[in-house]
Amino acid sequence: MVCRMKKRIKSYLVFTGLWYRIVVYLLAPLAMVGLGLWMEANVQSGTGLILVAVLLPPVEIISDNGLFGGIQTKDSLRLEFLKTSGRGMDVLKSALRMDLLRKFLSALGILALCRLAAGLAGRWTAKGAGAPEGMVSASGMGILLYFVLLSYFVSTLGTFLSRFGDMLWINLLVGYGAMFFTAFGLILLNLADYILVIDILLAILGMGISALAVRVAMKRVERSYYDK
Repeated sequence: MVCRMKKRIKSYLVFTGLWYRIVVYLLAPLAMVGLGLWMEANVQSGTGLILVAVLLPPVEIISDNGLFGGIQTKDSLRLEFLKTSGRGMDVLKSALRMDLLRKFLSALGILALCRLAAGLAGRWTAKGAGAPEGMVSASGMGILLYFVLLSYFVSTLGTFLSRFGDMLWINLLVGYGAMFFTAFGLILLNLADYILVIDILLAILGMGISALAVRVAMKRVERSYYDK
């Protein structure tokens, strides 16, 4: 199991350059965490969690242009080197899956720190402290999972759509739309009494779009193997 995971991580790293790793693995998470903690400490409890959840999808979508951008375009040449290896398709599938796992773990880690900061401030569960009523009445874990799953779903959906183009402006446009889509999704906080049901629905949607993203990307690359 450990050996298999190491191979999958190695397959994923094949597609990542030095600057991509620095920005996506280090600078972006630090910036998101820093922004969230600053908002929690200096503005209003819960605002850091909300803002970071809204900003994570466009960050993921835009950065994907440097990873798998254009992989689903017609006659894409970005992954031609995969044809030189018999294991090329297996490596690609592992990389696509590991990227989804990284997205989820990044959202979970970053948003959990923002939630922890709000809790340490002693204002998250206190009514009258400025947190929306829906956040006060629901369990903290359910709320955190809601933000994580919403952010992950929108990030994955956005990257899936943007991969049908290979231009950065497409990622920017999709990322901009994803930001508003996530913000609109926060309306569901008004149904906080049913947060666990909403979490389950978001988890199902997340798994569905994840499977679709891998399947479509693999089909597109496989199609490019054959001359037309």
